Amino acid sequence: MGNSTGSMFYMFIIVIGVYIIGMLAFLGFQRIKKWFHKRRDLKFQERRDRHG
Repeated sequence: MGNSTGSMFYMFIIVIGVYIIGMLAFLGFQRIKKWFHKRRDLKFQERRDRHG
């Protein structure tokens, strides 16, 4: 029985690790997406300012 609790512990650690990595990737992707939108909006704003 001692062996199965050890493997369950590793499974638990792996699941938490995958969850944390997934959340970090998701948040990073959202932040990059927001940054691209902000850059795009600034470019359009500059064009509008130049052309009136």
